[in-house]
Amino acid sequence: MGRMNEATTDTDVLKRVPTTKTPFETSDLKKAIPPHCFKRSLATSSYYLFRDIAICYTFYYLASNYIPLLHKPFNYIAWPIYWFCQGSSFMGIWSIGHDLGHHAFSEYQWLDDTLGFVLHS
Repeated sequence: MGRMNEATTDTDVLKRVPTTKTPFETSDLKKAIPPHCFKRSLATSSYYLFRDIAICYTFYYLASNYIPLLHKPFNYIAWPIYWFCQGSSFMGIWSIGHDLGHHAFSEYQWLDDTLGFVLHS
């Protein structure tokens, strides 16, 4: 039947919340990551940005030029597939824009702010 009708009390909820301290600190996790992972590379970051833009453009080009040529039953199947693929690739661009806000793209704050504004606009 599901558990929506079961009454829960605050003590039931608190039993599921971890209350003991972990045996490690956040700084221990950061120390476990190799230092080269924290270095920003404008070339690598730009490659990922242009790659994602190229993927989005390729999906757009293929969909706008070839899906209309399909017969009606296949046309109705192809558009949702395109929407899913295009949405996934745009999520990659959004993720890069999000990282720009955290100053993880390059060593230049002004470049991160400018590209972040453009990508999120």
